[in-house]
Amino acid sequence: MNLFDLYYEDYEKWFEKHSKIYEEELKTIKTLLPKGKGLEVGVGSGRFAAPLGIKLGIEPSKKMAELAKNRGIKVIEITAEEMEFKEEFDFVLMITTICFVNDPLKAIQNCCNALKKGGYLLIAFVDKNSPLGKNYEKNKEKSKFYKAAKFFTKEDIINFMKKTGFKEFECKENLYGDTLENLKFEINDCNGGAFKVVKGRK
Repeated sequence: MNLFDLYYEDYEKWFEKHSKIYEEELKTIKTLLPKGKGLEVGVGSGRFAAPLGIKLGIEPSKKMAELAKNRGIKVIEITAEEMEFKEEFDFVLMITTICFVNDPLKAIQNCCNALKKGGYLLIAFVDKNSPLGKNYEKNKEKSKFYKAAKFFTKEDIINFMKKTGFKEFECKENLYGDTLENLKFEINDCNGGAFKVVKGRK
């Protein structure tokens, strides 16, 4: 059974408990978000798509998809590796999804295929080399969610994107500190922050 089907209630509670972190992640994404028709890959419960004005998402977890639909998102229940859109979108967004896909390169290739020429892919993730990322990696076996995750660096993500035809990269980051309880918030160009958003153009 899908991990997020089992723990969808815990997922929602996390956002309620850490509402400030969620707000800061949203603000960071907005600094790079293009205008136009968008798709969120791994839309989850719609926590990001709804406030960002994204109307369509893909999500393999039935329970999470139901929550997203309740937030007004149209959801197609497939994985990133299964989607077959062709040049339909101005931008595609993946938020902490890349660490849960089975084949990151295939997922990013499918995102590229889904974009119009000149469209943008935005990948948001917790950087493996950041203090928080190192803490997550060290303690991942204790986490319901992160024990199944594979963490990446900014360089890993950009290399995946280059291999699938992206260029003109931008990166913004937020969340400084090694635990959720001691984070400082500031949006900067990418250096040492945990939550990174990498944007590339097709």
